[in-house]
Amino acid sequence: MKEQIINVGSLSSLSNLNFTLTKELKILRESYLKGNGHIPVWDLTNITPKKVSFAALTTFLGISKTIRDFIGKPIEIRVLWQPEFQGFLSDIDFLKISSEFDLYDWKGMLGGFSNEKTSPNTRIFFYNDVPTFSYTDQQSIITWKDTKREELKRSISFRLKPIFDNNYFVEQWNRELEAVFTTTISELVVNSLIHGRSIAFVGVQRTKRGITTCISDNGIGFLNSLQQYKPDLIPSLSKSNLKAILYSSLHSRNKIGLYRAINDVILSGGYINISSFDSEIMWSNEIWQHINTFQSLEDILALNLETSAFMLDGFVDIETLKKGYLKKYDHFLMGSRITFEIPFSHE
Repeated sequence: MKEQIINVGSLSSLSNLNFTLTKELKILRESYLKGNGHIPVWDLTNITPKKVSFAALTTFLGISKTIRDFIGKPIEIRVLWQPEFQGFLSDIDFLKISSEFDLYDWKGMLGGFSNEKTSPNTRIFFYNDVPTFSYTDQQSIITWKDTKREELKRSISFRLKPIFDNNYFVEQWNRELEAVFTTTISELVVNSLIHGRSIAFVGVQRTKRGITTCISDNGIGFLNSLQQYKPDLIPSLSKSNLKAILYSSLHSRNKIGLYRAINDVILSGGYINISSFDSEIMWSNEIWQHINTFQSLEDILALNLETSAFMLDGFVDIETLKKGYLKKYDHFLMGSRITFEIPFSHE
């Protein structure tokens, strides 16, 4: 079998990972469809450790698990090993999680690196208690979500105690924002488990701006999930992953769900980015306020998104990106990725 070196790029952002990896994974998929499946090798030699995005690293873990499960054995990974970088991967539990799932065949791993040099406010963890009941069992779904959401809030508060007990955090945030933070993560993890039917990987990082979090799964995605439990809706979505994300973001306006999670983050002054398969929506204040001017979901789903002023096509400046946007890619990444940031109050 032919070896395929898969360059993951710089892992400097989710967009960079998407741009770099989707083309490589398409080649890998096609090799198996043609009956001459390649042997993948992860190439991380273009990474600059201090510029690695936590969202991209968290997403890479989820992708790695999917490919490893498909191949049936650990995948070779090539890195220009530096003791500092190994220490970083160890501190954030990347090495622990990858070992637990037996994801990689490490080559050139060094010994003697220093642990506990990374901020305790920076961590990756996961939840894997995927339910087994049917998509059509609405009562079980409601009961499970309510129970699991509260359980996850307690778990997340415990896991992130170093953040919440930090003096700097206490000075810049308040308990209301802490509640928004834990509630948002728990809602997004619950959605990955129940709708994506996939392990949810969670990455949390404190930056100069605030707390940035990524929830990544390699599940069936928004469109396929809606097809399972709301099949009558599918014609109005026109087989569009973009419209599926749009619908999922807005349909729970009057109850606990993704809408409230997005709205809470926007009200905090933050943003929330949602991508699934070939589509991405960046929710920030301007696009969120615009979409909420529509009275009904039917009106929103009837929009021609391709001609929307918020649809990205080619290079745009940073100020345009800050307004929020819609985007479609030529290739796709399985699953769903949701990244949100809640800023510190003084910024």
